[in-house]
Amino acid sequence: MTKINNGEWRLLEELIEKKNEQESRINDTNIAQPPLFATQVTLAALLFSWNIYPSFIISHSAGDEAAAFVAGRLSLVEAVRILPLSMSEEEVENKLLKGIEHLACIAVVNSPHLVTISGDEKTIDEIQQVLSISYPDVFKARLHIENAFHPYQMSRFDIEKEMLSSLKDIRGLPIHDQKQIFDPICAKAKLYSSVIGEQMNDDIPVDDEAANVFLEISSHPVLATSIRECYELTNQQQSAPLILLTLKRKENEQITLFTSLAQLTTSSHVWQQYFHTRQMLPMKNHEEYFDNFPLYKFHLSPCWYESKDSSIQRLANRIPTHPLLGIRQLNDQTSAT
Repeated sequence: MTKINNGEWRLLEELIEKKNEQESRINDTNIAQPPLFATQVTLAALLFSWNIYPSFIISHSAGDEAAAFVAGRLSLVEAVRILPLSMSEEEVENKLLKGIEHLACIAVVNSPHLVTISGDEKTIDEIQQVLSISYPDVFKARLHIENAFHPYQMSRFDIEKEMLSSLKDIRGLPIHDQKQIFDPICAKAKLYSSVIGEQMNDDIPVDDEAANVFLEISSHPVLATSIRECYELTNQQQSAPLILLTLKRKENEQITLFTSLAQLTTSSHVWQQYFHTRQMLPMKNHEEYFDNFPLYKFHLSPCWYESKDSSIQRLANRIPTHPLLGIRQLNDQTSAT
């Protein structure tokens, strides 16, 4: 994974060794996909090493391959082979794309009110101007990529038949060879993908058992709003979900990840789920556990150690300072009077 396309470029060089953004080629289409896959998989591996495992894995867009791999539906060899606008799909088609369907299209529907438009650069610029003038309150963001991954623009490369032919043997069924599974525990999680295929999908519950803690594994959080919107539509009686990120552009990676980890470990969602699922078994022979406990607190031995300097400083704050003698200094020659 460190050398891509027979050594044409190195993954680590593009990710961490470039001096500045101008030198980076991370937005180039032929380079962007492998780093996305590598980043998502390594983040998952890091979380698993901290004993953080998912109950459900919901993949989206460029994260489908990594999701299928960590869920045990694709081997690494198979996974590497496969390698936003805040308006509804109907609004975009009727208000923005009417008459220019041959120049722009909806590439991805992230949620009922958040879609991604793709098309020729000039057309996208014009749509952005229309949005700024006619719909100033609508959130819009330009994605910095060379070619969009989803729309008709990809057809100009004329690789669809060749790609489908090369992937026809991939079924996405659960892998039985333990050596090819990314993580046996994670392979028990339910997987849902809107892109890879229905044969890989498990039923995701939309009831009291539905997930209420979401951890977006990506190089930059882009789906928090969509996750919250979809959750509120399907779980109207539930409390607000906890949505955490793993990385954020131009922010310290360790601080970002550890902050989310702290929120996760202190979240009431997590502890409620823990107490709800753990088995409370009746304790047998409880006398064996409690008979040796001291009955009175004065039977306990003090385990507190305090240095002389600390004791003087602590006690001195409570003793008024004598205007002439100052604060009494304790030493080996000090005696009680």
